[in-house]
Amino acid sequence: MGPLTAFAGMDNTLKAFQQSEFSFARTVSEVPFYPVGWAQDNFYPRTEFKDERGVQPTGAVVENTLNVGMVLPAYVAKRDMLLLGADLAWDNLDVQSGPYQDQTILRLTPVAAWLHQFGERETVGVFAAPIFSKELRNDQPWGTSGFGGVIAMHQFSDTWQMLYGGVYEYSFGRHTGYPYLGALWLPTPKCSLALVFPWPAFSYVPRDRWLLQVGLAPGGSSWVRRGNDYETTETFGSWNLDAGAGYRLHGKVWLFAGAGIAGFRGLKIESGGGQSRFESKPGAVFTLALQFRP
Repeated sequence: MGPLTAFAGMDNTLKAFQQSEFSFARTVSEVPFYPVGWAQDNFYPRTEFKDERGVQPTGAVVENTLNVGMVLPAYVAKRDMLLLGADLAWDNLDVQSGPYQDQTILRLTPVAAWLHQFGERETVGVFAAPIFSKELRNDQPWGTSGFGGVIAMHQFSDTWQMLYGGVYEYSFGRHTGYPYLGALWLPTPKCSLALVFPWPAFSYVPRDRWLLQVGLAPGGSSWVRRGNDYETTETFGSWNLDAGAGYRLHGKVWLFAGAGIAGFRGLKIESGGGQSRFESKPGAVFTLALQFRP
């Protein structure tokens, strides 16, 4: 009875979400809702990385990242909603050549957000997403980064919304704040354009059960490395331009597969006031995901 009770509770929550007064719950689009649950694998084939100063030897790396997560309404009222969830990532860096060690990074990102609907056209949300990361192979300590902020959505019409607000970023001791601006456009019921940083995407539904999508998303991990007399922050990242297709397997469960280009890939090592960077040419990235779209 446990799983049946859990699914029944989820259905009741989704019904309450659909019956709420939130403006984004009344769309006429045929494009499925954003994934609120996922199990996704990103694979990057062998890529060479070179020290931009030409001092350190060149290395080659194969990267594989597995993400599992979910963000769901924990409480829904007519004009208020609490979202809770988390993402767990396992990022494996397999060194193919060069005098470097393999790396395995575990990353946990809990997410909490409170939404309130002001009138018919204004939705305001406050969110926090701390990121805890750890390099496992050498038993390194946990490092902390993350994001928080206030984002509002103004609905001009059923097909056009604007996002605005401010975001705070904490990155291993550094503090940064910046404004936020984005837009959502539904030119037809079968396609949507989401200009939302850092995940802009164009989606198109050619027929029932199928979804075609082109999007940009960040990849990689950051972690802390400590020794007896040093501490460094290491970031292995990329920006992935990906095109793929999704197929609705059953109900709200979708299978998505894609391929694309991983650009701006690099390893940045910061220690004190110094910094070194290894960069690579754009390479391939392949994506396979199981998604829950309400």
